[in-house]
Amino acid sequence: MRELTIKDLYKSYGSISILENVNLHYFSGTINGLIGSNGAGKSTLLNCIAGYIDYRGTIERKHIESVGLLTANPYIFPRVTGHEFIRFALSAKNRKEDTARLYQLNALFELPLNRFADEYSVGMLKKLHLLALLLQDNDLLLLDEPFNGLDILSSAYLSELLLELKRQGAFIFVSSHNISQLIKISDTLTLVENDTAVMKSDSLTSIEKEIEENAKSKVKKMLKK
Repeated sequence: MRELTIKDLYKSYGSISILENVNLHYFSGTINGLIGSNGAGKSTLLNCIAGYIDYRGTIERKHIESVGLLTANPYIFPRVTGHEFIRFALSAKNRKEDTARLYQLNALFELPLNRFADEYSVGMLKKLHLLALLLQDNDLLLLDEPFNGLDILSSAYLSELLLELKRQGAFIFVSSHNISQLIKISDTLTLVENDTAVMKSDSLTSIEKEIEENAKSKVKKMLKK
């Protein structure tokens, strides 16, 4: 079993504190949702876990060698085809191309792999990056806003794909503002807010209800004359 343990994590940009005293523990075979307002630190936490930015504290990765991060706004050089990008991503992790698996997965994503990236929409670019991460067979998947830019059908396919990967023992983190979508697939829900991150122990549906009630209350106060 793979494990991720975060101990006394601190992250700041200059004098601005983003995360303080974060302590969390996760296991493989799970989908772990991250929620929080814009700028709360969800992307920062994922980048810390991936090891892409420096931080204070400890992040222990047990039996985790390869980490794949899907950023909120993925970029590809415009004159690179989808297939060329896949080959580059695989070579970066010393993986061989499995053509059969590539086309099996792309039957879900329906990407025109022979076309250049500058012909791709935002949703298509996100699906291409995700396809590459899946083909890399990473031990840990960190997905930052994977549903953004996807149509309803693609979102449904992605949810089912993540659930199937979980059943196969995958270790997945998903950051999203779509609380309803996240609750459908997540085993744990971590709230990133007020410079810290806390795993919520309440049922996921009660957390959604609490968020909705808080939003309703704030809107009423704002519009009250």
